Amino acid sequence: MTTSQIETVSQPNPIAGKQQSFMPLVATTGSLMLGGSSTFLLNLFKALGRRGYYFPIVILSDRVEHSVEFAQAKSELLALTEPDLIYEDRLAWGYKQVARFRPQAVLACLSSDSFEVLRSVPASVVRLGIIQSDDPGPYRLVKEYRPWLDGFVGVSTQICDHIRSLPESDGLRIEYIPYGIDFPTAVSRSARSADAPLRVVYLGRIIEEQKRISRLIRLVKLLEQRNANVAFTIVGDGPDAVQTRTALSECPTVNFRGTILNTEVPGLLREQDVFILLSDFEGLPLSLLEAMAEGVVPVVSDLRSGMRQIVGPEAGFRFPIGDVDAAAQILLALSNDRALLAKRSAAAAKLAREHYHADRMAEQYLHLISELADGGEPPVWPCEIRVPAPRVARPWLYDGWPKSQTISQKNFIPI
Repeated sequence: MTTSQIETVSQPNPIAGKQQSFMPLVATTGSLMLGGSSTFLLNLFKALGRRGYYFPIVILSDRVEHSVEFAQAKSELLALTEPDLIYEDRLAWGYKQVARFRPQAVLACLSSDSFEVLRSVPASVVRLGIIQSDDPGPYRLVKEYRPWLDGFVGVSTQICDHIRSLPESDGLRIEYIPYGIDFPTAVSRSARSADAPLRVVYLGRIIEEQKRISRLIRLVKLLEQRNANVAFTIVGDGPDAVQTRTALSECPTVNFRGTILNTEVPGLLREQDVFILLSDFEGLPLSLLEAMAEGVVPVVSDLRSGMRQIVGPEAGFRFPIGDVDAAAQILLALSNDRALLAKRSAAAAKLAREHYHADRMAEQYLHLISELADGGEPPVWPCEIRVPAPRVARPWLYDGWPKSQTISQKNFIPI
């Protein structure tokens, strides 16, 4: 494999050329698809950069949907551009990119691919995984990759509690580090007439699984039947976007915005009153924190993970999971009581900006890495490794001896 397999999606960070005592962290991820997992990495990159640390991100596929935002942040993404490589060669490529930076810690972020790389990382390197959603799939990563992990980060207290309940987590460091947002400067919300429509925004993936977009469709139609003074804006894309547009095509209260850049999100949110989310499960929705920071009042499913610890009675509203009528009643009440809306709006913005800033998140990651590092000599990154057969659902596809891979010394970046 050659350097032609590396695609620099955006410009290198100027920090990369500076002398540092260590490279604290490299992230691995299966993709940079649109969504909270990718936006999390963007926020962490910005916050670490303000502290003088370069934060490379290695992507084990060619699926990069956030390249514009990362380019604007002057970050460097290392993405695989040869999708025809066999699985084990992809993993060897991922190890090679991580090893170039000789980091003190590696953070596996999304999909089993990113965790597979940890199996080749030297044991003296801090190996971390992150669980970002409270559902069975991500928790299986704890069971599968425990031998190659030093710690797990959960983005909610519920996720951390669940990891601790697994027998495989015995002796594993479990750390609660919620998402943090690189918030723009707070802007005062403009006053509006009391008889103007209540503006409700959905911001996220348009998908039935997890997000239950069908409930949003029912909510819109229910409020139109009741002649509610409510207008909806739906922002995002996903596998069920076409069906959703079709189902709501005759609803005059709905405006579809499609996909927008992260840099456009704050301005859009300042023009909204309520953030709606009717999911079955979440981790800690970044869109929720972004909305609250701009004074948008959350009206969300009463989920154990994320919602209950953030959306309290002072800063928003929770309704029973799947209870569309209850959500409609809350929106009707807010439409008729703008003083209550304003009070919850101020409380939501204060809570988000005080407790969920990206700088705070970055400090927690650096502190965790410092505690888990042994404090000795920098790790030795071997130039020759044996890539083990992947731990996949059908292991017989990868029977045989591990593959040896030699990494050229010239690919290593001195620190």
